[in-house]
Amino acid sequence: MTRTAMAVALALAAASMAASAAAPQGNAARGKSVFTSEMCWTCHGTEGHGSVYGPQLAPHVFPWEVFANQVRHPMSSMPAYAPRYLTDKDLADIYAYLASIPEGAKASTIPLLKD
Repeated sequence: MTRTAMAVALALAAASMAASAAAPQGNAARGKSVFTSEMCWTCHGTEGHGSVYGPQLAPHVFPWEVFANQVRHPMSSMPAYAPRYLTDKDLADIYAYLASIPEGAKASTIPLLKD
């Protein structure tokens, strides 16, 4: 499945949910550590901005249910992370980390890019 198809599928899944449960409380600092130690960054980049191997996860995170389902039951070549390998707390912390990543500066506000 291509990245575009995956993104569309995830967006449709998010749009079709009748009710959206709030994400569990997570610790962003611990989530960054887990994101790194579980090697998530190798496909999604160190700040979740994506790469040729994995889609962008931040700064605009998917709804919690979509994110958690993709981690537990991936639609593509991503390995599945069962709770015995990545606990629900770990997952909530990773989600908190990704949700904490701010949007980057607009190119038009960067002086070096104006020249």
